[in-house]
Amino acid sequence: MYNTTIKLNGTVSLRGDKSISHRLLMIASLINDKSIIKNLSTGSDVLTTMQCLQKCNIHIEQNQDTVIIGGTLKSPKSTLDCKNSGTTARMMIGLLAGQKISSSFKGDASLMKRPMKRIIAPLTAMSINIKHNNNMLPISINAKHVIPINCKQSTKSAQVKSSLMLASLGSNQYSSIAHNKNTRDHTEKILEYLKFDILIQNKIKIRKSKIEKGFSLSVPGDISNASFIIGACLIIPGSHIIITNVLYNKTRLGFINALLKMGANIKIIKKEQGHNLERLCDIKVKYTPKLKAININGDEIITMIDEIPILSIIATQATGQTVLRDAAELRNKESDRLSLIYNNLASMGANIKERSDGLIIDGNKKLYNTTIKHQDDHRIAMSFEVLNLLINNKMDQSYREIIKISFPEFYDIIEGLIQ
Repeated sequence: MYNTTIKLNGTVSLRGDKSISHRLLMIASLINDKSIIKNLSTGSDVLTTMQCLQKCNIHIEQNQDTVIIGGTLKSPKSTLDCKNSGTTARMMIGLLAGQKISSSFKGDASLMKRPMKRIIAPLTAMSINIKHNNNMLPISINAKHVIPINCKQSTKSAQVKSSLMLASLGSNQYSSIAHNKNTRDHTEKILEYLKFDILIQNKIKIRKSKIEKGFSLSVPGDISNASFIIGACLIIPGSHIIITNVLYNKTRLGFINALLKMGANIKIIKKEQGHNLERLCDIKVKYTPKLKAININGDEIITMIDEIPILSIIATQATGQTVLRDAAELRNKESDRLSLIYNNLASMGANIKERSDGLIIDGNKKLYNTTIKHQDDHRIAMSFEVLNLLINNKMDQSYREIIKISFPEFYDIIEGLIQ
């Protein structure tokens, strides 16, 4: 269908998972000792979390692949700028509220439009005084004391769940937090691993904990970033790659599981615990010319929410009609991702329909060049760069600053695989 003159071949390793990197930095700030984090994500969102913590009296020293962090949290002297990072905003608000630290938060134009009510309402119920702009940033918090919460309604957002857990560390009494078991479980796994007072069952029970000993951990490779390399390999003829030391966590494998249902030639060839609290794996991927369309909905969507943009690109190359439902959460990301996927693919000639909660994509229709509208969304930019590679045998290369939010090595890694 396309005049493909390139292929991807080789073995690569990736920098640390962005979600875990955020969480390790924040949790380390609660410990009265120095901690060591290796292979931290280099994404600018994680740098934003580091800068916010530094403003709160946390000392962070970087030496090549290693970060040493320690100190005692104190009220910042100026507003914390969360820039484009929703994870930083939502989780830092819970973290600082739980430590009874007064602070204010702002963000870039995109983050200032993103909804914060899902943390504002429960945190207010915990007796935390919150001033906000119609349930959005800027937000100011003042927590003189924190009362426990019994949160009965489970959320599909790991950020909200994590924010409430961190805030609950401000009370001597147990909070009880309902949770969807398909949401990312990194926060509770880290807290449990480090011996915080937490019990994980149908509800998460957690209270104030005093941890005196720091930790030394290495962050597994980012499985969400791996999805773009995997996607490119699957649709570009002749490609064959191996990605090593990637996060292997059941709450993050939705994308891989969906591709296997599509008939993708993917193998998890090594799984090991290593010295981490999370498991690692190697992923072997080969070009797959006969991908099949699938239906994805419900809890499946939760485990692959960040990978829907690249999955949509792959779906355009599959035989049949791919249907994505229950993905309305994508409208509240860095952009309205459902709308951007639809508009860009439609302008390229795809047979695609937009629903309020998803997309319907007919595959096996030749696509053509267009000007991509990304609205500064890093995952939209990377997804359509993969499609550029298939159609044009090259990438646009103009999205470097946008892509730095989560995957600064994106272009270098793909260019290193091109043959």
